[in-house]
Amino acid sequence: MAKAKFKSSPGFTLIEMAIVLVVIGLILGMVYKGRQLVASAKVKKMVGQYNKIIGATNTFFDRYGFYPGDGCTGLDSDYNFDYPNPMDCTGHKNGYVEGKSAYDGETEATAYWQLLIEATNILSKADRESVFGQEWDMLGADASGGGLPEQTSWLDLEGGSQADPRISCAMDKMIDDGYADDGSVRTLDSSYNPDTDCWSLDGQVNVHLKVLP
Repeated sequence: MAKAKFKSSPGFTLIEMAIVLVVIGLILGMVYKGRQLVASAKVKKMVGQYNKIIGATNTFFDRYGFYPGDGCTGLDSDYNFDYPNPMDCTGHKNGYVEGKSAYDGETEATAYWQLLIEATNILSKADRESVFGQEWDMLGADASGGGLPEQTSWLDLEGGSQADPRISCAMDKMIDDGYADDGSVRTLDSSYNPDTDCWSLDGQVNVHLKVLP
């Protein structure tokens, strides 16, 4: 009985394998470059948002003669903040916003956002949404315990380390001094400096952006 003959299929040639490897390399390079472009866009968006919040704070001051939240110390009977207009903020004003807006009872910090968004429409709710997917809180340095200068107010993310260190580092270099523990952009849980490659960092950090004074 004659044996069946099977036609052997040729394997890849060296040229074909080289072409495949080149294509794979190009795809990986495009993916990496795309991720870098997305991260760079987040840095620019975060800088723009920060400048907008600073501008809104100063616009409010120009209109009303005090910073939003400063001197706003009243709660209604249901422990909700109730400031139908800025002129209801009649408490002592010391030039910065105290407390933390994530906590009940810290009225100045919560009133900061309420006055800028609901009461005056100087900002919208979208302007408070960070590039990290969370809303910014307001943090008075007296309540932070994080080594920030006293009697200053900072944008902060609720829940501690929630930020991408690459983005905070790149932002720091773009608009501040590039040091993690100094200036108007401060990043806890990190120790980058102006010589650090921001894009080599990983993990999550706690970032603070100075608003007042």
